[in-house]
Amino acid sequence: MAFNVTALSAYTKTNENVLLHRSFFEPKTASRMQILTGVKSTIQVPALTDSLIWQNGDACGFTASGDTTISARVLTVGRVKVNKEWCVNDLETKYTQLLLSPGSNYDALPGGIDAAFVETILGTTKENVETAIWQGDTTSWNSQLKQFDGLVKIINAASGTVQANATAFIATAVTAITAANIISVVQAIYQAIPVEILDKADLNVYMGVGTFRLYQTALTNANLFNFIPTDNALGQMKIHGTNVNIVSTPGLTGVNAIYALRDSNMFLGVDLENEQEAFKFWYSEDFDLVRFKYRTKLGVQVSQVQEIVKFTV
Repeated sequence: MAFNVTALSAYTKTNENVLLHRSFFEPKTASRMQILTGVKSTIQVPALTDSLIWQNGDACGFTASGDTTISARVLTVGRVKVNKEWCVNDLETKYTQLLLSPGSNYDALPGGIDAAFVETILGTTKENVETAIWQGDTTSWNSQLKQFDGLVKIINAASGTVQANATAFIATAVTAITAANIISVVQAIYQAIPVEILDKADLNVYMGVGTFRLYQTALTNANLFNFIPTDNALGQMKIHGTNVNIVSTPGLTGVNAIYALRDSNMFLGVDLENEQEAFKFWYSEDFDLVRFKYRTKLGVQVSQVQEIVKFTV
């Protein structure tokens, strides 16, 4: 005699103790910016310029000359919220029932799901903030990008920035940043950096991860013997042969442009610092649902536009 198991479906062992989530990239920008707190809607980012006129000091007397100008750029925050809800009963008919506590009344997400979801919220939020800081555009169709204007839109629209994609800095202006021209592009950016900020410790060249890889590969293929391709801890390296730092920036991934500016020239407006990481779960007796929400305010701005170098195509 033998067992007849044809009426049984094939068994797949479940692991109710582990719920995996995807990996998240590490944001690079927000932690480098100047944080302006208490912003409910808009705030002015002031800037001061002055002209000192040297005079002949042979004679006595006092003659005032030269103006001190105070101006401001307006930082406008977007009001962001996320609302979600779950019916825990939906988990009863699948293997996820193994995650549930005994009984028919659930007043919270199951422990395994709760922990994995918190990690997912934090990772996703950091990614969304990093991308919106650079690529935000209130005219975008993308809900994650249309809440406020990002640095790309603001810098590109600003009058007085230094455009490195010009024959003053590169032999021939390019129509795209490619593997064939990336070394020349980065050299053009270096040449375009104003001398006043060239030695500043917080000066960085920001480029997307793909562009950063192009540059590394191009330097390696150029067979430059004093280039150390592994010297790029945390996605950073120097412009070859210089002391200027490049930051591989996830927020610029997919953007065919590069920007050089001081970190102290980038401002992040918030109502409360780290508010985007403060969220709430609760059980709603009225609707028999577990709910989640967070609210935050975010916006960006720059101040000294004449100290910003852009390479746009």
